[in-house]
Amino acid sequence: MVRKLATSLTIALTLVGTMVAPSFAGEDTFQNIVFIPVRLLGSAAGTVVGIPEGAVKDGVKGAMMATKWMAEKLGDEDGTYQTWGGALLAGPFGLVGGAAYGTFDGGWHGMKTGYEKPFSKDSFTFKDE
Repeated sequence: MVRKLATSLTIALTLVGTMVAPSFAGEDTFQNIVFIPVRLLGSAAGTVVGIPEGAVKDGVKGAMMATKWMAEKLGDEDGTYQTWGGALLAGPFGLVGGAAYGTFDGGWHGMKTGYEKPFSKDSFTFKDE
């Protein structure tokens, strides 16, 4: 059972990894073959760093958006009491939803950028796109 699960997971990771791999039509084939392990390790490192980073970044964004939305529904988007009410009622939902979205967004960003530019600053940081 464990071998079947490990085999399935390995095949799935291989298929997901090939989705990010661009085709190298004009470059040296030997250089690409030798550089593939570095790209895969860079992609893995970018994914490991990108998941928590994306969760925090998008979680905070989601909490702020949910707070503003609830404050607007309570009457005044810029009101002190409405903002506090929005933060207490809707902020946690926005935080959880944003963190869930950020997990996938950060993982994809880290995987893609880590493959294109392994171990670079861009693969470990988020830029607003």
